[in-house]
Amino acid sequence: MHNQKLRPLDRRQLAELISVSRGILAADLVIKNGTVINVYTGELHKADVAIKGKHIASVGGNYLVGESTQVINARGMYICPGYIEPHAHPFQTYNPVTLSSKVLSLGTTTLICDNLFFFMVTDEERLLALWQELNALPVKLLWSVRLDPQTHARERAARFATRRIKRLLDTPLARQVGELTDWPSLLAGDEQMLENIILAGKLGKRVEGHAPGASSLTLNALAAGGVSACHESITGDEAINRLRLGMYVTLRHSSLRPDLPTLLKDILASGVGLWRAMITTDGLTPPSMVNGFTDYLLRLTMEAGVPPVEAYRLATINPATYYRLDDELGGVAPGKLADILLLEDLDKPTPVKVISEGKLVAEKGKTLVRFSTPRWSDYGVVPISGPPKELVENDLVPPAGETAFPVMQLVNPVITRRKDVALPAIDGGLDISGAKRLVYATLLDREGKWACNGILDGFAENLAGMACSSTITGDPLVLGQVPGAMLQATRRLFELGGGLVMVEDGRVIYELELPLGGIMNNDPVDKLIDKCSRFYTLLAERGHKHYDALYTILFLSATHLPEIRLSPSGILLVKEKVVLVPSRAIA
Repeated sequence: MHNQKLRPLDRRQLAELISVSRGILAADLVIKNGTVINVYTGELHKADVAIKGKHIASVGGNYLVGESTQVINARGMYICPGYIEPHAHPFQTYNPVTLSSKVLSLGTTTLICDNLFFFMVTDEERLLALWQELNALPVKLLWSVRLDPQTHARERAARFATRRIKRLLDTPLARQVGELTDWPSLLAGDEQMLENIILAGKLGKRVEGHAPGASSLTLNALAAGGVSACHESITGDEAINRLRLGMYVTLRHSSLRPDLPTLLKDILASGVGLWRAMITTDGLTPPSMVNGFTDYLLRLTMEAGVPPVEAYRLATINPATYYRLDDELGGVAPGKLADILLLEDLDKPTPVKVISEGKLVAEKGKTLVRFSTPRWSDYGVVPISGPPKELVENDLVPPAGETAFPVMQLVNPVITRRKDVALPAIDGGLDISGAKRLVYATLLDREGKWACNGILDGFAENLAGMACSSTITGDPLVLGQVPGAMLQATRRLFELGGGLVMVEDGRVIYELELPLGGIMNNDPVDKLIDKCSRFYTLLAERGHKHYDALYTILFLSATHLPEIRLSPSGILLVKEKVVLVPSRAIA
């Protein structure tokens, strides 16, 4: 097993850090006259902070100012640890680099990221190389390692083989396995799942669950199986149940599940403590990032009645402790990495200055340092190609049948219910023209070999055609009521190498390029906020009643959610794992 320190000191660096702490050697940076938010004791106290290299040398102790020492006067300000996002999905149209650049300016200096998309498009050796390159960024990008694909994948066993998981886990950049969407396999004693969970324990890694609505009996079994945290609490009682069983609870306020104020009020009313709680944005889509990131969650936390110092613990020392990083991160103390925020006031968590590993990297919402972008193609993250020339309109429409068709009824942004509907035929396909709320929904193999043709109820009332390559399976999803417009949108999507396209009256009315694996863009997050918000507006004008449509599109092929989904195998009843309508080959 490798050294699990993120930033280990060599002998010279350690000796110099000690010398600075003793006032023998000049500090590189001194923060004077500020008030430290002490997440260890719960106190607020005046103290100067001296920094050598990437680490804090002293807090309220001796220090020497030399000719090259940078001094920051923090009079009237609060000195806070950098924020830790414990559950990030760095590919919601943005990519890890553009996301990091944005959130650093808002005070988040560490993210623990989902690896699923990257693991599905590249091998573990190139993925490790990508992690190492991203490790040079001013934001620390650490990783969760998935043990299941979150979709009905044929190649699952080979892709998540223990030898592959071990290569990824045996590095300090990987902090846990999860999120465990296929926890039923663990409880059923699936051999590969058990081996991977045991491996994580041997390597000292955490196991994060994904168990929305789980009963106390199920949670007991998951905890016995090694699951150490869960971010899927929807009510305060669900969060408390997890805490009572020794789990950490990650309280979520995402664009899809904005639950944090309710969760906190319920927990506070119960009298249960928050020392094993964290807060997460859980993969915000760009339109919701207009409010901020972890800083916004901290404002909500304090507004819900959590005292300020306790609130800051949820985004600093608590996640650091959970991920066994508290010897380096999570607090302002000697020997810790100098990830430090300067706040104007205790109840204003958006920082005016951000210091990452001893360097001033952001000020007043602007980053001051360069973020290098990897050459993504080196890591297998490339534009999608196609489409096959022979693709025709009928490939995007379910063929006519003799029985009622299993329609996917959208009851909220991501949950579907089965509704069998008898529909007439037209030109060999099912005709939805007489049903205002229905749209065709086809998951199209990115290589053009097969199509899973479905029908969706409740997505839009007047949608000619659209296509999006940002899906859980990585295969384009084509939606609409006019097959010709759907085909035009699909062809344009492939011309872009991946993207999101809307077509109406024979012309493209919206497009967003997603050339990085069909799921990510290279634009700054602020630009994506505007672009994705425009898409939401256009969709709402065409009768879309739900919120967070990007997640709706992403999850229509995600077979960890109820009840009926599109998959490479066909239209799938999730719980029963029964294919109702098989996918068909494209001629």
